[in-house]
Parts: sequence; structure tokens; C-alpha cells
Amino acid sequence: MKHPGASDLALFAGGDLGRLEQWRIGRHLRGCSDCRAEAEAFRLSTAQLAEASTEVPAGLNWDRLAAEMTANIHLGLEAGECVAHVVPRRAAPRPLWRAAAVMAAMSVVVLSAWFLNPPRRLANHRLEAPHAEIRSTPNGLELNQNGSALVLLHGRGHGLASERPMVTSSPGTLRARYVDDSGQMTINHVYAE
Repeated sequence: MKHPGASDLALFAGGDLGRLEQWRIGRHLRGCSDCRAEAEAFRLSTAQLAEASTEVPAGLNWDRLAAEMTANIHLGLEAGECVAHVVPRRAAPRPLWRAAAVMAAMSVVVLSAWFLNPPRRLANHRLEAPHAEIRSTPNGLELNQNGSALVLLHGRGHGLASERPMVTSSPGTLRARYVDDSGQMTINHVYAE
């Protein structure tokens, strides 16, 4: 069991601890008679000191005390005026070698990173866009890209007219329109970039 120090017990006896410390030491004192006796001794001495400080000596001359305080205040003000006229000494300049050492270290780190991982030259590496192809097939519109295909089916035999759809195209786009037996128009528009 860890016992609180004498200063903590004195602060506990005077009620000058924070809530958490007051609770912690109070909990300890419930189980420890030695610490409880020491805290009680601190409480009694604090009470005696407070009682003794409230008694005013009978022969105290308040006028003489006020005169001494006034003289001390004037003396302090005059001393302050004397000191105020003294020019303060300039502080010695700080050496700049610390900043220079930091800058040199940072330069070494940056240059090391540059040489260990040089930037890539774009002339040696060509960036190729994925190839996309759009075409019209008997089944519908087909988009081929990187070996994968997406087909929008016309739906022949599924209630749509058996006529061939009207296909229009421009660079990178293909549009197909068809009309089914009920007169509804379906438009498929495929883009490729």
C-alpha cells in the first residue's frame, strides 16, 4: 500500500486538494490509522494557527504602521525611477550555426531522395489510351475495348419489328433507332473515348 506524502496529508487537512486527490486520500485514510492520525495533527495545527492569527496585539500603533508603509512605498517608487533610467544591456546574438546545420541536413535528405529515385522521363514511356471500337452487328450495337465486349441487343423476335434498325455514326459514337410493332421507338446511343 502506497501512503500519501506529508505535503499531501497537510493539503488534505486544509481542504486544499482537488476533488479527485481529496477523494483518493480520504479513501486511503479510512483504512490507514497512521496516516489518519498525521492528517488530524495537521488539521489541529492549522486550526490553532488560524485562531492565533485572528488575535490582534493590544499595543499595536496603526498610525506608525501606516507611516512606515507609506515610506516604503515612496522608497520603492524612487528606486524604480533610478532603475528605469539604466539602459538594458543587449542580449548576445544567437549563433546561426544551428539553422545552418538544419538546412544542410535537409539538403542532404532532398538530394539523396532525388538521386535514389530520379524522375521518370516521359519520352521513354509512351502512354497509350485503351483502344475502343464501336460497330453495328446483326444482333445490335457492340462496344469492344481491351478484349471485352458490351452488346446492346435489338431484340429481334422479342416483339420488335424485324426491320433492320437505322444506324448513324460519328467519330467515337454510334446510334441505332428502331420502332417495334406497337409504334414505340427505342434509341440506343453508345459513346467511346
